[in-house]
Amino acid sequence: MSKDKIKEIAIQHFNRYGYEGTRMAKIAEEAGIRKQSLSYHYSSKKELLLELYAEAVQSEIEFVHHYFHRAGGWSWEDRLYNFLVEHKNRFLMHPNVNLMFVFSFIPPLEVNDYVLSQYRRYLAVLKGELTALFEEAGHPSPEECSVAYVTLLDGLDVQLVYETHQSYERTMAIAWSVFLAGIRHV
Repeated sequence: MSKDKIKEIAIQHFNRYGYEGTRMAKIAEEAGIRKQSLSYHYSSKKELLLELYAEAVQSEIEFVHHYFHRAGGWSWEDRLYNFLVEHKNRFLMHPNVNLMFVFSFIPPLEVNDYVLSQYRRYLAVLKGELTALFEEAGHPSPEECSVAYVTLLDGLDVQLVYETHQSYERTMAIAWSVFLAGIRHV
């Protein structure tokens, strides 16, 4: 059994059962290996989660950099709106992204400091890209605009985790309209 397959199964378990409900023995069973073989790769559930979380954060940081650099030809409004759409799609389609955001909201106590430090690293990169975008667009308060956008994104993330798809879409349309009107008057 490859380490990548073990990680894929573990992400599914963490997403489905949370940290407390995930069992190393169940991951090993689903992977078709013995628990002792799983222990060869990961000595504990904590070690496994830390690796998965770090990889998810790094993947999202790379996505953010790539997104804002490839979207250079679009208007700032299109870049921001399409980022919301891409962000939603990544959350729904990529289990590692789901893991990152859900565990960022409610990190297990024993990994709380690590999760928060990694998530803050992601946020710093995102805010940096957003600030650069708002500067490029000529906004007088690019850092404030960046904070407002991240706050919008955080609220939409809550919708992704706790609400239905329809509720999310409605909330996104309303929040985007209000955000855009506000940003244009800054």
